[in-house]
Amino acid sequence: MWKKKFDGAELSFEENGNFQLCLDEFSLVGNRIQIRYAGMEAALHWDKCAEEDRAIRFHGKETRGEWRLEFYAGRDREIFLKLHGELKQPEPHLTVILLNFHDLEADHLLGQGISMGHCTSLLFPLKENKTFTSYYQTMITREQKTLQIAFPLVEKQVLKLDGSACGKSLCDCSVNTEISFYDGVSIDLDPVQLRVSTNPFAMMTEWADAQQKPETLPDPAPGWNSWDYYRWTITEQEVLENAEFIARDPVLRKHVKRIIVDDGWQYCYGEWDANSLFPSGMEFLAKELIRMGFEPGLWFAPSIVEPQARIAQVGYDMLACGDNGYPCLCYECMRRVGFVLDPTQETVQKHLYNLFSRYSSMGYKHFKLDFLAATLKASQFKDRLVSHSAIMEKLLTPIRKATRGHAQLLGCNYLYLGGTGVVDSVRVGGDIHATWHGITENVISVAARFWANKRLWLNDPDFAVCRSLDTGSDPDLTRLLCCLVFNMPHDQEIGDHARTLVDVYRPQSEILLSLVLMAAGAVNLSDKMTRLAPADIEMARRVVSAESGETGIPLDLFRSERPSYWHQKLKNGHRVLLINWSDEPAIRELPLTPLGITASSATNFWTDEIVSVEHNCFRAELAPRTCLLGVFQR
Repeated sequence: MWKKKFDGAELSFEENGNFQLCLDEFSLVGNRIQIRYAGMEAALHWDKCAEEDRAIRFHGKETRGEWRLEFYAGRDREIFLKLHGELKQPEPHLTVILLNFHDLEADHLLGQGISMGHCTSLLFPLKENKTFTSYYQTMITREQKTLQIAFPLVEKQVLKLDGSACGKSLCDCSVNTEISFYDGVSIDLDPVQLRVSTNPFAMMTEWADAQQKPETLPDPAPGWNSWDYYRWTITEQEVLENAEFIARDPVLRKHVKRIIVDDGWQYCYGEWDANSLFPSGMEFLAKELIRMGFEPGLWFAPSIVEPQARIAQVGYDMLACGDNGYPCLCYECMRRVGFVLDPTQETVQKHLYNLFSRYSSMGYKHFKLDFLAATLKASQFKDRLVSHSAIMEKLLTPIRKATRGHAQLLGCNYLYLGGTGVVDSVRVGGDIHATWHGITENVISVAARFWANKRLWLNDPDFAVCRSLDTGSDPDLTRLLCCLVFNMPHDQEIGDHARTLVDVYRPQSEILLSLVLMAAGAVNLSDKMTRLAPADIEMARRVVSAESGETGIPLDLFRSERPSYWHQKLKNGHRVLLINWSDEPAIRELPLTPLGITASSATNFWTDEIVSVEHNCFRAELAPRTCLLGVFQR
């Protein structure tokens, strides 16, 4: 056994690859470096080959390759683990496990999804066992310290942390990567960073600051999008009616700068021409929106090809393949299925460049690019030396080239490992809708991605929906039953299949819109503006005219399941948000002095009422499922 002490850490390593790593009060035990070929573990023997003051290196051999392993210390007491391998020949299915610790007690865990949504917030002790997968950076908090396990945003191979949790502990966690259909023989993994601090917010922002920065960041000017109200029923006439309504409103027209037509305008995924609901064509629509003073935008699923598209019938050599080497259905959503393009091919690159050059030349200034993550569900691409982590960049690079200087790109279902240079805005939350379930699920991912906004890109928390059950008299308010597609002929009960897109009242709408403001990123209305009640229109006006501010910080992110206390800095003041997520009345109170605020009162953002502040503590007795958004002026 070899032992090595670092500043704040200690390593014990054995010849068979078993090791224990202690960082401050966190002991990661049960680890073993494992190399698996098609699920079978190779017998590895390790020797120490070098040791320095701040590093120790090992050499490992097994029948199919040799490996170099290094542990080294950083400048801020962090420890890095890095592995490089040289195979004798390419392997079709290779799994590498770098850490697999267990029995680690925790108070809270925050994990990151690989794309929008899917963040994990676990508050211990748990009532039932949970499993999770986390990418980029995972935060494990115990008492007053947090352990960060992080990987670079852009990786050579995709690292992830798979875990299970029960009771008061993380029962089993594994940092690993799976490499399939890769013809390279050099396996060079990016370093795993482990760091402990009493300031988890600083660790997350410092990690973000270490990633590659974009050249510019987009303007967070608000817009309107057709999806949440209309979905696939959107028409040319409805787009123009909403645009005309906004253009006539004295407040909305001043702040809403773009009109985006979402899914439903095209013939099908893979054939991007107007359908019969847009009889005048998309160039006509762009000119009309520009005439009204808006920047037009369009939705695309650039890599998806539905089976009825021409490419799927006669151009299938452009498609990515499954294990058997033939194109496969990688995409599925709401019972729609599709193939995916293979962006490692020059023909696909030219196809995407020409497609977006055409629509950019029509005057479209914003492109929402959706279902991007589905591309990596394919097993094989023509160029098998391109690692899966580089596929996202290859998909978007020709689109960026075709639109650079002319249009902004929003990555939806974008894998963040594609980096910061190919899109301007990124969806961080899941699909929101005006539903309580959507709001409570979405808040976790919006909160957990605070580190990215206005650093790496502009965060998009999804729509600022203003309609609710207790306002207006829209007969179509709950008409769309999108989940009926899951109702099968022999189902005995309808269950959630009849779930509507609206089940909230005005107080819950205030929570949703307050979170959009705290996100301080993209703001997109998505209601039928002509059917909104006066109270809803007033909410929309307040949201789009509000100062964007700095990214709101969820102050209890590392000690709650859903953050209830938020703080946001403005140019000349602050916004503070208190939320009651429970179904019972609750008191929320927050000392203001640590936030740099001294005040005797605040203004309720939604009502303009004055809220008294006693002893410099912001306090509210909140009814179930309500919030208070206070504005403090300097």
